[in-house]
Amino acid sequence: MKKVVKVLRQRNWTEAELRAAHFHYYEPRKRVVMVQVLKDTIHIKMTLETLVARTGSVICYDPGAARRERLEDYDHWPVRADLFQKTYRPWREPDWHPNAAERHLMQLGCLPYYKHTGVWAQRLTRPIYLQSLESPQPVLVPPGRWLCIGSQGEPYHMNDREFRERYLVPVEDLP
Repeated sequence: MKKVVKVLRQRNWTEAELRAAHFHYYEPRKRVVMVQVLKDTIHIKMTLETLVARTGSVICYDPGAARRERLEDYDHWPVRADLFQKTYRPWREPDWHPNAAERHLMQLGCLPYYKHTGVWAQRLTRPIYLQSLESPQPVLVPPGRWLCIGSQGEPYHMNDREFRERYLVPVEDLP
């Protein structure tokens, strides 16, 4: 008999269901990300999987503090265009002075934005199979990573460092 593997995929969640499944809501940190709309489909090699970002999707780049040589050298991730429009806003801080990396990304055609919506998440204590919107197949996510549920019920995962850089984690949620 073949073993059936349960895979977490996008679905509509109620807040009660998320809370019952031990998710907590985390507000985003207001920080600049540089974005660019894709003209062609690309594959992005991540830690656990290769994501497929389709034409019209938005690629978000974490500029960091140091300028990199190539666009691909910056940490980056895809966001489907409709989800991007619902969860990101243009960065319009009047006293903002772009650092070298941000200036470099603007020269490469990127624009500054920030994520304004939070995420439901939990730190995994056991492995789970999930299929993100950009993943062509399910991936086994190990304990210690954050399982996130986006605004449209889409699951994705992040390592602890990235999660804490992007979201406000209260002291009582620290391990």
